[in-house]
Amino acid sequence: MVKGIFLDLGWTVFRPVNGDWFIIPKMLEFATLEGMKGLAEDRRNAAFDKAFRYLNDHHLLSSIDEEFKQFKTFYGILAAELPELGVTAEQAAEMAASKVFDADIYVFFEKSRETIFKLKSRYRLGIISDTWPSSDRILRSGGVLDLFDCKTYSCHLGVWKPDPKMYLHALEQMGLPAEQTVFVDDWEPNLDGAAACGIHPVLIKTRSDAVLPGQRFSENTVDSGKYPAIRAIEELPDLLEKGVFHPDRSNHNDR
Repeated sequence: MVKGIFLDLGWTVFRPVNGDWFIIPKMLEFATLEGMKGLAEDRRNAAFDKAFRYLNDHHLLSSIDEEFKQFKTFYGILAAELPELGVTAEQAAEMAASKVFDADIYVFFEKSRETIFKLKSRYRLGIISDTWPSSDRILRSGGVLDLFDCKTYSCHLGVWKPDPKMYLHALEQMGLPAEQTVFVDDWEPNLDGAAACGIHPVLIKTRSDAVLPGQRFSENTVDSGKYPAIRAIEELPDLLEKGVFHPDRSNHNDR
């Protein structure tokens, strides 16, 4: 019997308003999308790769102030590597401030709040997400922060999914055996990591293309069919009611 639900955040509960986590609206005030697309793709990709390597190498964070400093450097790297964009150090700092402090650049899916309240009435709720401290601010703005019994953020552990530390930390926080839990995510490798730890995986197919194709986190959801799948979070309660996670039932969709 399922007693606990773990949710990813991005593309499960909310999404970036313009479809990209890093090329945010404030960035497009200073560097046009046309200007970015006009750059040689190899140079553009090399600049983003360098900026993302910085994020990866400095992902252990404990505060929103540390997050702001990190993204100030992130956007500063892009400005320095792509001078054609004409982005100044001051503008890079403005981008970082918007990325971290502007909750309105993220949009909750239409029925995500309603569904989280519905799930809370029957299950313990947790988060397993590759994210930063500012996610608390986003969840608070949506009125759902206090509905989660536990949270596992990659920034607090310094690792990303599908590292087993993420799932083991989440299970410890929730206090339930893995076989009594479900994890919803939009990327199959993350679900593979959950399954390896005994958590029942559910694929959510809401990811869309980013503003600038080819960058990290812009790939579409790939569904191989090996896990139960939903198209939106509001379909999760019905999936749970079907009992597909009962030990003597198959853990696949009837599709």
